[in-house]
Amino acid sequence: MNKSKKGRQLNAAGQVSAANFENELTRISALDLDHLRREWNVKFNAAPPCVRSRDTLLRLFAWRIQTAAFGGLDAETERKLRQIAKAVECNGDYQPKASRHAAPGVVLTREWKGVIHKVTVTGGGFQHLGKQYGSLSDIARTITGTRWSGPRFFGLEQKEQPKLQRPAAVAAPATGDAL
Repeated sequence: MNKSKKGRQLNAAGQVSAANFENELTRISALDLDHLRREWNVKFNAAPPCVRSRDTLLRLFAWRIQTAAFGGLDAETERKLRQIAKAVECNGDYQPKASRHAAPGVVLTREWKGVIHKVTVTGGGFQHLGKQYGSLSDIARTITGTRWSGPRFFGLEQKEQPKLQRPAAVAAPATGDAL
């Protein structure tokens, strides 16, 4: 590894090493907007994005050095992002499809009548207020006192959007004489 004049550890391609990533983040987080822009220009040999927010530019900068140190998005994430971009480009809207199957450790949150309820997905079901449940519907029923679809109550399932109905074809009047 070589060292630059400013004391940053760089790999052979001039990028921040994974070992020095946190130090680089700390260093750039202390810079004001003008210095961030200058540093971007020097580090990436390109003009910085046209943003007015220091916070936004700092986040973009951090993302760039993070991907240089650790790698970028995996192929599946890139594919999904392209799908989203295409959907937005086609009709200006994108509605994500929530997965009904949450992995153990995921915490589902729902506010009901001013009270926030948190449910942790476990290997054998769900945990709410220290009690184990076999289904989200049982928890939704406990919270509301009525029958609910648990996945719908916790936002894992969305109501089907009504489909636009086409007008029924109008039957043409008969032209022949009927006897």
